[in-house]
Formats: sequence, structure tokens, C-alpha cells
Amino acid sequence: MNHISSFKLNFFLLFNLLLPATFFIFALYFMPIEQVFQFDTSDEGIELIKASLHLEGFALYTQIWNDQPPLYTIILSSWFSLFGQSIFTSRLLTLSFSTILIWSFCQTLRIYLGNLPAVLGTLLLVISCNFLRLSVSVMIGLPALALAMLSIYILTLYKQRLSKKLIIISGSLVALSLQIKLFTAFIVPLILFDLVKLKFTKHSQQESKHHLFFDIILWLASFSIVFILISLLCHSLNYEQLLQSHLDRSVKTVFNKENSLKLALLFFVQDFDYFLLAIPATIIIFQKRQWEKSFPLVWLLIVFILVLNHRPVWYHHYLLISIPLTWLATYGATLSSDFFQQKNWYSNFKPAHLQKLTLSGFAAGCLIFSILVSPIKLGIIQLENHRYIEKTQDNIQLVKVMLEHKESTQWVFTDCPIYAFYSNLLVPPEIAVLSHIRIESKKITDEQVLSIFEIYHPEQVLLCKSKTIQGYLNNYLNEYYLKTYENHAGTHYLLKKI
Repeated sequence: MNHISSFKLNFFLLFNLLLPATFFIFALYFMPIEQVFQFDTSDEGIELIKASLHLEGFALYTQIWNDQPPLYTIILSSWFSLFGQSIFTSRLLTLSFSTILIWSFCQTLRIYLGNLPAVLGTLLLVISCNFLRLSVSVMIGLPALALAMLSIYILTLYKQRLSKKLIIISGSLVALSLQIKLFTAFIVPLILFDLVKLKFTKHSQQESKHHLFFDIILWLASFSIVFILISLLCHSLNYEQLLQSHLDRSVKTVFNKENSLKLALLFFVQDFDYFLLAIPATIIIFQKRQWEKSFPLVWLLIVFILVLNHRPVWYHHYLLISIPLTWLATYGATLSSDFFQQKNWYSNFKPAHLQKLTLSGFAAGCLIFSILVSPIKLGIIQLENHRYIEKTQDNIQLVKVMLEHKESTQWVFTDCPIYAFYSNLLVPPEIAVLSHIRIESKKITDEQVLSIFEIYHPEQVLLCKSKTIQGYLNNYLNEYYLKTYENHAGTHYLLKKI
């Protein structure tokens, strides 16, 4: 009995402490968190400056123009008050969310596929395209998916225990996820579909079916109450900023539909080995009607359809696909076990025997291919890290220029607010979110931009990326500002002394 208890304790420590801690330490060691100025040229700066403004007492939606839900900004500003405003502490917060995602994903795979596949699947997710980069970037997509994945794990536990506490927690976590970023909204119908499927396939007794129907209502109620409560407390039920700024026809007109199609297809090429491993898993699910294992497949199909019809599509949307794709790939890898148990299994890969290769053999070949390309993936990540570090010098030089005039500066106008964050300066709250979408879809006009100058009279101006904003301001800057510095990263202006 003591031996069994010790064995269970070791597994508990492995999956609940050692594995997530190993990932956290590995990401800290492998990713140059402090050396890289910005991993993302837009979103990191936006999230950082929103939190800084919120910490200074500016209100979201009424003062700070904000096209995203409020929860992450509130969490990050609270994090700043506890640990200080720095890029390192900010990225540690994202890494903490990523660790939650890794832990939840691993625990879910343990239940569906077993312990060893769970470890394999977790490793595959860690080295998947852009996962490590997004794990340390101050962006909202990964934290939202971390809470969604945690909800899915809790839901998986619920299927085993049918506990009302678990169903309430699952619904609440999805609500919190949507209050970070609305792109996880697809999880709501996905979970409801899974619960309905459970009601009609797993439990035949009338009493059990009635119990499950009540739990579906309970999940919806917990989700709705938490979502609405946060919305009311944060005054975030703002249609114009939250929804219209993303779904308006002007956004779809500006961004090309073909680009969305190309990126959606590219997502499957980025981790092509996972796509290959997912093929035998998908075949077995349909062949053997293993609908209890279809959750990641349904997730993948829903997201792929949404991505095809969404504009614009960004590289970080790949997380929506990489998580279920890795899940399916892990299941595909487990199908190779029968093949590897054969004597001289490697002889089956000879050209003469390839026609007789079974589905298990195909899965084995894909797994070998995935193992072989894993070091290449890590090498690519390292090369990208070096590229980010090389770009940092120009960024730092611009920060130095801004710091030279910090004492005489109250406001900075910039289309790249991460510089204001590094300089510990503030931007007018109306332009905290001066995103590519907002600019190109004309959600902010030249009249509005110029009115900000009339109201705030920013002592410094830094323009980095938007030719549209540059066009709005050319004449005004020539009249009232001096160009003081310019490099590949941006152009700095200083208000003329009258």
C-alpha cells in the first residue's frame, strides 16, 4: 500500500510541480526576455501603456480608447502595483499564464490519452511555431487561451465526476477568458456541444440525462453571470469600441480576404509534422466512431472556418489552431505503439514495403519525422531571438533621446507606445490603442488626431510605423515641432519653444 501511495505521489509531483516548473525555467533560460526590446511591434506596447494609464487612474472606455475586454489591463496594472513597471515583470505575467496553459493541456491529455502521451504532447506544444515567443510577449491572446484551456480541463474532470462545482468553475473560467480577449468565444458553443453530446451518448438513464441537462443550464448561468458582472463593474459593454472596431465593414474592406486564406493555410505548414500526425488520429476517430475523442477535431474545424472568414488574420491567431492540432497529433503519435512493438519494425520503411504500410506505420513514420525536425524548430527559435536582439539597439537609442527630454515632458504622442513605457512617460489615453486596424479602417480620423495635439500639446512626438499618421501630421509637425533624431526604428520630434 505504501509503495502504491509513493508511486501516486511521484506522479502527482511530476505533473503538477516538476513539469510546469521545468517549462517556466526553460522559457526563462531559452527566451531573451530582458534583452529583446519588443517581441511584437504593436500589441506589446499597447498592452503596457494601457496598464500604465490605468494604474495612473485613467478609466477604460471612457478615457482610454480600448477595443479589447478589460480584464488583462486590470490584472497587468495590479501586477505593476505589486512588482513594479518593467518589461521583465510584465513578461513574467504572460509566462505565468503560459505555464497555466501548459499544465492544463498536459492534465487534459493525461485523462484522454495517458501519462506518456501527455508528456509528449506538452513537449510538442512547447516547440510549436511561435509558442515560446507568445509565452513571453505582453499580449492578451495566450492568457485568454490559458483560461479557456483550464476551463476545458475542469470540464474533462466534470465528465468523470459530474460535480456541480466543476461545471460552475468551467463556465466562470470561460467568462474570464472572454473578458481578456473575445476571440475565445468559439469555446462557448464547443463546450455546449460537448455537454449535449455527453448527455445523449454517455448516460442512458433518464435521471442522469435530467441531471446533465440541469448542468448545461448551470454552466451557461455561471458563464453569463461572471461575464455580465465583470462587464458592468468595468463599464466594458461598449459596442462601438469592443465590437464595431473589429467587425465593421470598413475593417473587412481594408484587409484583403486572400491574405486571410494564405495565412490560414500557412498555419498548417508551420508545424507540418503535427498536421501529418493528426491525419491518422482523424481517420481513427471516424473509423471507430470515437466521438469522445473528437473534441480537438471539432475545435480545429470551427477555428479554421472562423479564420478563413475573419479579417485581418495575424500570426498570433495560430495559437487557436496549434493547441487542438497538437492534441490531435499527440493522439496520432499514440497510434504508432503497435507498429514499434513489432520486431525489425524499421524494415517496414524500406521502399519495397511502403505499399503495405499500415495506419499505425504511417503514424510511426510521422512521429520519427517530428522527432527529427524538433531540433530544427528550436534552432529557428534561437535564430529569431538573435534577430530580435539585433534590432534592439536602434530601439534603445530612441528611448535615450526621449529620456533626454523627460523632465520637460508631460505627454508623448506616438504610434508605438512601448517607447513611452520604457521612458516611463504617458501618451494621451485616446491614442493608447493606435493599432493598425484602428488607423487603416479610419476609426481614428485626421481631425481626431489633430484635436489630440490641440488638447494635450505633447512635448515629444515619436512616429515609428504608420505612414497614415505621418500623413495626417506632416504639416502640423513642420510648423510646431523640430525633428531631433531619426533611425530605422523611428523619427523623434520635439515641441518648439515659443
